Amino acid sequence: MSQNNYKYPNLKTIFICLTLIWIIPSKGQMDSTNKESLHSPHKASILSAVLPGAGQFYNRKYWKAPIIYAGFAGSGYAFYTNYVALQETNDRFREMYAKGEVPNPQEIADRDQLRVNRDIGGLFFVGIYILQIIDATVDAHFYKFDINQSLSLSWLPKSPTEQVSLNIFLGKR
Repeated sequence: MSQNNYKYPNLKTIFICLTLIWIIPSKGQMDSTNKESLHSPHKASILSAVLPGAGQFYNRKYWKAPIIYAGFAGSGYAFYTNYVALQETNDRFREMYAKGEVPNPQEIADRDQLRVNRDIGGLFFVGIYILQIIDATVDAHFYKFDINQSLSLSWLPKSPTEQVSLNIFLGKR
């Protein structure tokens, strides 16, 4: 019998589909007069979900991608080192039980701490993944937000009788 190698989509097909999603904008967003209207929060979310950091590149926040990957590396390292140490400890415990020995309470507490640290590393990894998707979505929503010099905030007393006042100016002075 011959195996069907095309049962699952290969990496080339996935890459082509993602490239087409990136290049071809949806028809509801087309505006030939304003190229900035093509910026989509949905597209930023999808890009970040498929490839972490891609949504930040789409939003032109290039400096965020190394921070994201550093977070992935740190949490992945914490997960992996604690996972390996936990496996070694469990193997040692199996050998002890096979010999009829019992680990002392401190060794059991240390193993439990390795398990907790492993789980925390995994939760941080998942948390960074979710937060980078949220970050890309929020940045895409604020992509066209205008921040100029007419926005100001002052925290000064207006007169000697007032202790503190907060003045917010929106618009031209």
